[in-house]
Amino acid sequence: MQVCGAGLKIEDGAVIFDPDAFIGCMGCGQCMAVCPSGSITITGRRMSPEMRLPMPAPGDIARPDQLESLLLKRRSVRIFSERDVEKSVIDAILRMASTAPMGIPPSDVEILVFSGREKVGELRDDVMDYFRSMSKYFNRALLLLMRPFMGKGTYEMLRDFIRPLLAEYLKGGEGSPDLLFYDSPLLLIFHSGEFSYPADPLIAATYAMIAAESLGLGTCMNGMIPMIDYSRKIRRKYGIPKGNRVALGLMIGYPGIEYKWALRRGFASVVYR
Repeated sequence: MQVCGAGLKIEDGAVIFDPDAFIGCMGCGQCMAVCPSGSITITGRRMSPEMRLPMPAPGDIARPDQLESLLLKRRSVRIFSERDVEKSVIDAILRMASTAPMGIPPSDVEILVFSGREKVGELRDDVMDYFRSMSKYFNRALLLLMRPFMGKGTYEMLRDFIRPLLAEYLKGGEGSPDLLFYDSPLLLIFHSGEFSYPADPLIAATYAMIAAESLGLGTCMNGMIPMIDYSRKIRRKYGIPKGNRVALGLMIGYPGIEYKWALRRGFASVVYR
């Protein structure tokens, strides 16, 4: 049985290495995970023997109905209680999110953690200042001028979604509701290097969202935060490496509202071939 592309096989309960394999070791840990005696370890590429953990017992794994109930319970929370998210809870979210499949190892996903409303508010003010400086580029005349250089979908998104959303963000003054981060006490920003698979930070953010839900927290994803990619000032202030792409923001906190009903969304299309 082939174990990985690096030429490892299991035959008659023994691990065999094929030196003629086309692909070399990527440090994925697959060999550590399948070795029956636990004698194979990997050190390097951010992989270490300490990362190998006992496989959860069958009774400790969520049943399909339990998992579906957790997913049905999740809603996008935009009203959070005053309670802060404890450091131990944040660590648990990050620990669970780190199990996400994130491309060829080592993981290139990085996370900025803004813990506490003061830190989240500081970022919000920086982002709002940036949005104000950018708003002049989203006027109708300029968008029409740029229309020949962009696709129909991009133009309509800028005209019908981004432009009015920015206007809504910016019309409020001091003391207005926080329409960007909803006064959340915890914000995670997922970004990754230029050579990473674009979906990797999105998958990690999804795992973090489900992890937070399992801990009794509410979450809401923020799709506007990638706009800070174009702000050198913000990138420099918060240490986002050059070349990294900001993928998504995840607001987290204890819900300030109780939902009475679950909702099941559908897909635009499901086609069996």
